[in-house]
Amino acid sequence: MRVRSQVFAANTIRYMRRFVRVGLLVAAVTGAPSALAAGNSVSASTFKELTSIQEKISANQTAAALQDLKALHAKVEKDSLDEALVLQMLGYTEMGNNNYANAIDYLKRSLALNKLPENVKYNVGYMVAQLYAAQEKYQEALIFAEAWFKTLASPTPDQAIFMANIFAQTGDYAKAIPYVKQAINSGKEPRESWFQLYIACSFELKDYAQAAEALQAAIKQWPKKSEYWEQLASVYVLQGKDMKGLASLQLAWKMGVLEKESSIRSLVQLSVTKGVPEMGARLLESALGQQVVPRNEAWVDLLANAWLAARETTPAVTVFEELAGITGSGDPYVRIANIYVEQAKWKPAEQALRKALNAKLKEPGKAWLILGIVMTEQTQFDQGLEAFRKARAYAYSEKQAGSWLKYAEDLRRQHNWVTRNQSES
Repeated sequence: MRVRSQVFAANTIRYMRRFVRVGLLVAAVTGAPSALAAGNSVSASTFKELTSIQEKISANQTAAALQDLKALHAKVEKDSLDEALVLQMLGYTEMGNNNYANAIDYLKRSLALNKLPENVKYNVGYMVAQLYAAQEKYQEALIFAEAWFKTLASPTPDQAIFMANIFAQTGDYAKAIPYVKQAINSGKEPRESWFQLYIACSFELKDYAQAAEALQAAIKQWPKKSEYWEQLASVYVLQGKDMKGLASLQLAWKMGVLEKESSIRSLVQLSVTKGVPEMGARLLESALGQQVVPRNEAWVDLLANAWLAARETTPAVTVFEELAGITGSGDPYVRIANIYVEQAKWKPAEQALRKALNAKLKEPGKAWLILGIVMTEQTQFDQGLEAFRKARAYAYSEKQAGSWLKYAEDLRRQHNWVTRNQSES
């Protein structure tokens, strides 16, 4: 969650700067003295000086305001409400100067005096939590954030998400999720980042059922976002629900939202493994036709194998021939020969093998071995025996070729004997 941590800290800093920029800082600091002054709980002289300092802050004279605040702090009564308010304003002023360590120190000292009114105290605690979060000190932030959140009668979605982020950054994903759900179910228009946090926490917990639920909710909001469909399919596969994963990718494809080549590959491969290879082959044909994926060796090879798995031999042969043209290799012709051998189509198999042996092959011994079988089946024993002898020259096909060589010689003797007897009779 490191990247998310940096994003969360950056967002917190932006929020605090906006807080200062629009004048909420001054309102938060001086609102309390104003109310307290009316109740004769803060000295008139302190209230007057704080008001004057507020004007300097409003005029962006923060250096002068900070100097005045320090001077005021030196003369107010210790352990009093006056001191608590001065420390509070010192903290906010340092925050406005981006001096977060100093700001935290002043605000914590203000809280420690235990003189601030309850509502002010918890708001100050919330700001301390945000300052810690901005520095990525999430355990410290959590101490203040939890106390603050408990005081809220009707937390806003943003407040709930703040808590969710704090828990997530401390690694307590289980506690983060209820806050995320609270924000999402608030009735207000949810933000995508809330769903992303919900999904991330579910994955961290390896709670794939909940991750699927989160992704389904995200898809309802953003049905054109391909990453949610892709992640949902992955979750289903992790759960062993391959058919659901396949269905998700199929639907995403039909909606025209699949973007990643890896997802299209997964869709085709799942189609093959789940017994519907023709669907995968046709989908890949469509993707190639639309130039969603490149018509290169890897994709054409995948297409050929999908057609082969579907037992659609005609398109399989056509695509293997295309693959041979792309690669300059004879190996696709060996695959074609195997297709024809399974169908006992010996002449087309021979033609494919001749093409294979005229090109570069990874294992030419195997091609010679198959050619020997094909020629023997056509009773062209001399050519068959020659092919077996060539196959025997390779270590990986030597044993098989030797066996076939003996078998082919026996067949030739038997064939010749039958032929002679037929001619004599």
